[in-house]
Amino acid sequence: MKKIITLLLTLPFCVIFAQQTKVCKCFQLEKVKDSIASHSINKFFPISEEEALIPPYHFVSVEFVNGQKSLEKKSHLKRPKLVKTDADIPSNLIIKQGELNDSKAILYADERFDFRSYYVRISKDNGKTWKNYFTGLIANNNYFFKLNSQYPLWKDQDHLQVETDIRRMIKSAVLPDMQPVYETVKSNALITLDLNEITKDSDGDGINDIEEIKMLFTNPNSKDTDEDGINDSEDKNPRYRNPDNDFSKLWEGILYGYYEFIQKSDPVNEEFNINLTTFKEDMKKQREDLPSKRNNFMNSLRDKVIVTEDEYLRGIESYDEKIIFMSLKEYSIYKTFTHSDWSDIFYSKMFQCDELPDTYVLLVNAETTGYTYLIKRTSSGWNVKVIDHWIA
Repeated sequence: MKKIITLLLTLPFCVIFAQQTKVCKCFQLEKVKDSIASHSINKFFPISEEEALIPPYHFVSVEFVNGQKSLEKKSHLKRPKLVKTDADIPSNLIIKQGELNDSKAILYADERFDFRSYYVRISKDNGKTWKNYFTGLIANNNYFFKLNSQYPLWKDQDHLQVETDIRRMIKSAVLPDMQPVYETVKSNALITLDLNEITKDSDGDGINDIEEIKMLFTNPNSKDTDEDGINDSEDKNPRYRNPDNDFSKLWEGILYGYYEFIQKSDPVNEEFNINLTTFKEDMKKQREDLPSKRNNFMNSLRDKVIVTEDEYLRGIESYDEKIIFMSLKEYSIYKTFTHSDWSDIFYSKMFQCDELPDTYVLLVNAETTGYTYLIKRTSSGWNVKVIDHWIA
């Protein structure tokens, strides 16, 4: 049997399972556990109808179209044909597309299950080249673009427009349904987007300022936020540089390693060794043995979010995914913006055990599962053992 760290995020049932092990006393970790427990219940407060009607940005304007009939019948919900670009957008995600002189635009939503973000893909040379821009708008908060908008996408060369339902969430997502409940406030809204603001890319790194500020927490005025020589749009960890030390290698082994389990009588708690003397060679071979992830344009929109205060974890080398590392404070801002009830993965700092030398403990917490790891230094590297595991 080999080790693959997999967090079970989509279990359709509720089971509580925990192994209580007192092998490491750590006062700091207990404080972290208490903090997580105190915030385990998400408190949801619906906004008012008046708040839902307030545009979130100065570059978004709203007018209400009188006399327009509601187009909610299923017979009208026809998806447009797939537009071939340098990286195809699936037709089921396209909301509206249009042309104006030599300019083309595709308004679409991404595939995230926890919140759907709206993007626009624009070509200024009749479809030869395309650029992608995050609009700053998310379906959860509070616009739901209509697939059958009767207005052309281009209002003029500087503005796009689309019919929209304005809704407010009245019930957040809870198990087992996992779907929030919305109330329509207005169904006859026409949203206008100022492209001069949406397409602004101050540092020219290929990511518009809105996405850098709202989603990535990178510097919109620097092409290389962490100054590691890699452009933010290409960097798999754009916010932090890799220290390339024993602790960062430990984290990479935990997240991306594919190690043999140590055979023992207790099959529940995984245990494996990370050899630092052969670390680079081992990781290279292990990654080659795994099937490569499908790499396409839509996958490039889904950045993984990890919440941690651990400086070594923040600096790891990501292998086949882009990771945005956030502090707890930054994550609270991110959650307020996305209005998502789903929790991303939280990793505690790696705390040293109070009484055991060269022994550390860390906590992993996700929406429906969590782990506690006991980590010991060895003559060749690290011994890693799961000493606590819960599933809900």
